[in-house]
Amino acid sequence: MSRRDIIVIGASAGGIEALRVLLSSLPIDLPASVFIVLHSSEDSPGLLPEVLNRSSRLPVLYAVHNMPIFPSRVYVAPSGASHLTVDRGSVRLTPGPRENRHRPSIDALFRSASIAYGPRVVGVVLTGHLDDGSAGLADVKRRGGVAIVQTPEEATASSMPRNAIENTSVDHILPLAEIGPKLAELANQELPERLKLVPNVTGLQETGSAYSCPECGGVLREIREGEMTRFECRVGHVYSPESLDQDQIVAIERALWAAIRSLEEHAPKHIKRRAVEIPRNPQCFMAHRPIVGFVRRESVRSWDGLARHRTPGKGIRV
Repeated sequence: MSRRDIIVIGASAGGIEALRVLLSSLPIDLPASVFIVLHSSEDSPGLLPEVLNRSSRLPVLYAVHNMPIFPSRVYVAPSGASHLTVDRGSVRLTPGPRENRHRPSIDALFRSASIAYGPRVVGVVLTGHLDDGSAGLADVKRRGGVAIVQTPEEATASSMPRNAIENTSVDHILPLAEIGPKLAELANQELPERLKLVPNVTGLQETGSAYSCPECGGVLREIREGEMTRFECRVGHVYSPESLDQDQIVAIERALWAAIRSLEEHAPKHIKRRAVEIPRNPQCFMAHRPIVGFVRRESVRSWDGLARHRTPGKGIRV
């Protein structure tokens, strides 16, 4: 008889200490495999397993592509250009575009585990900013798995737990010290013989709205998944509304700096050589057509960049 023997955990800001506390409370004979995605930079030194092994009674190691899955092991997603995903009996490191501004993505891990193992999966969302993990946890729940979220008031960064609670019918909202014992309890429970399994379909519905992808500039389609709204481009970049809002802010700033750089680089050719000829009278300034034309072109170019990268549903503040 099957058990809940696939545990997937996602964390971001404040996640190292949270993972140390959680793993220290797991028994050495845990009859389940644990998979972890922790948001970090791509140039991370790669010491996370070493840090976590100091507190964990279970061996912690970086996941390797096609590595077989064993119980009583903790597999950590390496930083870099791949998502950690789970297949039947093995681990996958899958190259692909970022989801919710991150690679590896928590949603990608949760979604792959729910597709491969259905009700055998337990999803855990810990401390972190924004809302990566919310859609994945909903997918785990939809396929019969168990959803656990750290108490937001206790988390170093409460956004991820709060968003998961708002978007998913969570089974357990627990302080960090109680999550480990609950995982051990669930891993030792036998699943009911008859569970309603959800077929492997995405359930995505396009709303007809389209925006510009902040990362690649392609068309970003607005998609409804259950009660959640997501945005996806043809390349595969996927955003939740909060993640898209943050990337739009970065894209707008990038467009503004590009306009300023263009002004600095081209102004000497078109403006500075005539600056000594321009009286202080503004009407005389406007009479110089080359200067006015340059300013107009740069303004239009900057405005086009702002319009392409504006936050959906919001105006442009200038």
